[in-house]
Amino acid sequence: MSEPTVTVVIGAYNAMPYLTRCLESVVEQSLGDHTLECLAVDDGSTDGTGKELDRFAAAHPAVVRVVHQRNSGGPSGPRNVAIAQARGRYVFFLDADDYLGPNAMRRMIDMAERNGSDVVLGKYVGVDCEVPRSMFESNQEVVDLATSRVWNALTPHKLFRRSLLLERGLRFDEDIRIGEDRLFVTKAYLQASVISVVADEDCYYKVKRADQGNITSSYSDLGKRFEVARRIMAAIAALSEPGPVRDAALLRTFRGGLLDSFSWRFPLMEESEQTEAMAVVKAEVERFYTPELDAQLTAPHRIFAHCARHGLRRELIDVIEFLKEERARRRPAHEVVVDQGRAYATYPHFRDGTAGIPDSCYDITGELRQDDRLDAVQWRGGRRRGVLRLSGHGFIERVRTREPATELVLRRRGDGQEVRVPTRPVPTADPDAGPAGFTADLDPARALDGGPLTHGVWDVYLDVRTQGLSTRRRFGARKAADLAPATSGGSGRLAVKPYYTAYGNLSLDVTARKKTRRPKTLKRRVGSGLRGLGRRLGGRKLRRIARLRGRSTASTRP
Repeated sequence: MSEPTVTVVIGAYNAMPYLTRCLESVVEQSLGDHTLECLAVDDGSTDGTGKELDRFAAAHPAVVRVVHQRNSGGPSGPRNVAIAQARGRYVFFLDADDYLGPNAMRRMIDMAERNGSDVVLGKYVGVDCEVPRSMFESNQEVVDLATSRVWNALTPHKLFRRSLLLERGLRFDEDIRIGEDRLFVTKAYLQASVISVVADEDCYYKVKRADQGNITSSYSDLGKRFEVARRIMAAIAALSEPGPVRDAALLRTFRGGLLDSFSWRFPLMEESEQTEAMAVVKAEVERFYTPELDAQLTAPHRIFAHCARHGLRRELIDVIEFLKEERARRRPAHEVVVDQGRAYATYPHFRDGTAGIPDSCYDITGELRQDDRLDAVQWRGGRRRGVLRLSGHGFIERVRTREPATELVLRRRGDGQEVRVPTRPVPTADPDAGPAGFTADLDPARALDGGPLTHGVWDVYLDVRTQGLSTRRRFGARKAADLAPATSGGSGRLAVKPYYTAYGNLSLDVTARKKTRRPKTLKRRVGSGLRGLGRRLGGRKLRRIARLRGRSTASTRP
């Protein structure tokens, strides 16, 4: 029997009625020249899952194989059984509640074959739930682990080269029930030669069950969550060298496994359990925490790390309870203090001399968000010297606007060339905006150091500065309700077409103005009329007229 190209692994436990659609999506794959086997492991189901698997195996004997076993207590056991029995060149892990897009396997295998990929991510789609999306902005033939957002997608629903799993001994840890997938994928990422991303095809549909039976957040053993994070960080240390890739892996674990485990459940633990959990975090912080990581964490994460490291259990609980209340209110409850060009969130124990938590833990300067709105895009002036007027407002959320210094910034696509356009402050009726209204006049013929803008597309950004703080983002996505459509215009020899991108942001398409024909003069019209008359009269008649004119002229000479 020939080796299939891919083995789709399904670990199934009480997965009805979702299992049927899952299996249908596998056997209906558009594979092209590739071949597929489906290896399903029934993990001691009691709801008819086993019978449904057998039914599909009978209907598709060349594709579906079924293994029945006693319940193992988690997803790791069935997946490991399947790894041992898989025959495909690649292995893909599919949860029994979820399903595949029709072209998923073909697109991911093609990507792997083209690049020699050990791991391929196919675009996720959430069905009544949120899924990671940041890594699927565009196809990536070869991922840079130091900068890629694939670290935000650590579930095992990916295509793996089977030789990678066998040669590296990659298996799921069966003694943990939550986070085992993050540990497995982290190890795979760090040992893969090439990782690729398919972003232009909906590959994996993640389904939220009505009973939430597949949502691991219901598992509340925080002690094991901390243990999983500890194992992940140990794996990172063993499989990577100090540098950007290790920092990216550690950052994901600090943010999405270790420090965020200090959730609302932490205050409900026994004091001895709290102390033990803090000791785990302290050990990892002292081993791996660096200034580079600190700069990329949020203020709550930095506070958590400091409290764990210095044994501030009571202060830690105070901050957790405060954040819980903020989330319940769905709005920030803390104030923002600006001091010497830095912004600080006044979470509990801010500048509390007794607790001694440094201001740097509360620093949110890098987290500030900008609020802005485009109110008008209008051409002013004559046809030959038009000026594009942009009006709106921009301010930094939760920071009082004082002496605003707002500027529009035009950035040319391709080379990143920038042009800054000063604004004039104007009053605004928006109570949140306060004195943050502005108007800017852009003369395309003089904007670039007194000369014309170069041809191309210029994206519009808005810089907002106040109290020594500054933010910048693309401008135009939020618009006034009565904003009139943008119209084309020009200045000098330039034609400028304002338009909105797929994300709603404002851009300017600058090209050469089309030349217009000059109106013909009366003399030219007369001349052309005589030439036309000549053609009609013919050459003989013209010569006769010329002789007659010559005689007439001669008779009048003195």
